[in-house]
Amino acid sequence: MSHFRTLIAAFFLFLPGGTELVAAEFPTFGIDSTDWHGFKSYKVDVDGKAVTVVVPEKPAAGRPWVWHGEFFGHKPAPDIELLKRGFHLVYMSIPNMLGSPKAVQHWDRCYEEMTGHFKLAPKMALVGLSRGGLYCYNWASANPEKVACIYGDAPVCDFKSWPGGKGVGKGSDSNWKLVLKLWGFENEQEALEYKGNPVDRLKPLAEAGVPLLHVFGDADDVVPWEENTGIIAERYRALGGSIQLIRKEGVNHHPHGLKDSTPIVDFILKHATPPEFKLLSSKDGIDTYRIESPHLDSSTKIFVLKPDSIDRGNRHRILFTLPVEAGEGKRWGNPLKELQKHDLHNKHNLICVMPMFHEYPWYADHPGNLRRQQESHMLESVLPLLRWEVPEGRHDRDGRLLVGFSKSGWGAWSLLLRNPETFGRAAAWDAPLMMTPPGQYGSDSFFGTEENFARYQLSLLVQEAAKSSFGSGRLIHAGYGNFRSQHVEMDELLKRLRLKAVYVNGPRREHNWSSGWLPEMIELLAKPLAASNSLER
Repeated sequence: MSHFRTLIAAFFLFLPGGTELVAAEFPTFGIDSTDWHGFKSYKVDVDGKAVTVVVPEKPAAGRPWVWHGEFFGHKPAPDIELLKRGFHLVYMSIPNMLGSPKAVQHWDRCYEEMTGHFKLAPKMALVGLSRGGLYCYNWASANPEKVACIYGDAPVCDFKSWPGGKGVGKGSDSNWKLVLKLWGFENEQEALEYKGNPVDRLKPLAEAGVPLLHVFGDADDVVPWEENTGIIAERYRALGGSIQLIRKEGVNHHPHGLKDSTPIVDFILKHATPPEFKLLSSKDGIDTYRIESPHLDSSTKIFVLKPDSIDRGNRHRILFTLPVEAGEGKRWGNPLKELQKHDLHNKHNLICVMPMFHEYPWYADHPGNLRRQQESHMLESVLPLLRWEVPEGRHDRDGRLLVGFSKSGWGAWSLLLRNPETFGRAAAWDAPLMMTPPGQYGSDSFFGTEENFARYQLSLLVQEAAKSSFGSGRLIHAGYGNFRSQHVEMDELLKRLRLKAVYVNGPRREHNWSSGWLPEMIELLAKPLAASNSLER
């Protein structure tokens, strides 16, 4: 078992062999403590620097934590609430290092101590307030697989903006001189040409799927939002990353935070709470996990097939092979076995994932049954588990590919069309793409109502996509036997909408995973968009 998995296993109070740990087996942070808003605060020496650790009364499962860049204790409402929810708080006091390379090295030692000796979770939420943004983003860009999420509060994301003052902001002459010294620049021009600021190093974070939340004042003249948060948002979204913005109209750099910190707390709880799962086995090249999901009636499994050779320096795209049956049914074959048979995971350097469902998978959320939320299960249970347990994978939009046939082909398209910022491309064959109304093929109990079905109806979703910046070549479909008329009709609709897709019209094949369509669909999914647009056979 890898070090990463061993940590996860320990955090859930179980050793790899299943032996339960008692709370006393977690190291304490010291004997002497002070009070911090009703919680115990300790001082720990790490790398010759003072580290403050505030401890919850009862640590949450997985021992989640929040790591502050600078100005720890300012506007503490979110921290206090997170302590109540079982989070630890950590702050390393290096206030005059501005997130410089030396500061990143100190943070490396702090991370090793917090996760190694004190057994906090292997991923944390980073909080970058003002200049704290330089600390958080510079460390995160160098360690993206260790970051659960980043909350920036009017964060500095480019030292040319602050303290440089080379844009519309006031700047700080003394801190600008400090930047030149800390980074070892020979002159100001060298600093201005530097390409290592947070705004320049977002790709590793996007590929690791790190979600961002920025709170900012749109009248900030100290850390102007358009030179910092604005650039981050534009570039991160272009890279397929997820960022949420909360604008405070007419507000300057101060006051920080929000009057109601609920959005901040909810964001950190959602992304920095370790998912509940267990690695059941690693056999025949496939890892099997059991996951507890609040969106389904019972626990279920996720199967992961990785390439034989993992390239740590180049993340692997993730292919979701969506099942067409309930449970571990094999009437229509097994896509992972088919991938192995043709060595497709190695040929295309793909991490292949098959999530299971205990009921027919239609990949939709029922409007009334909160335990029949299959789309939410994919988005809020499956994807987070993969972010925590598969650090070698790409967790950005363009790193996530979907493939399926029949009802799972429907699911692949609906997941993409409804979540175009989450998934990159989807391929379907022999699928009821023009299905309407609900009730066909056992779908009625999963969509519930006609109104809810309309939210997933592919013929309506492609019309909405055509009105947006959805892009070309993201949809792929094929088939000649089952549902051929629906594929032809969808092709005609897409052409009328001028929404370019890839349509492979035949040959006739059997209706199963081993029909021969899977290798062709993966070949198309793996090609660059420009190389696969407008293909028809």
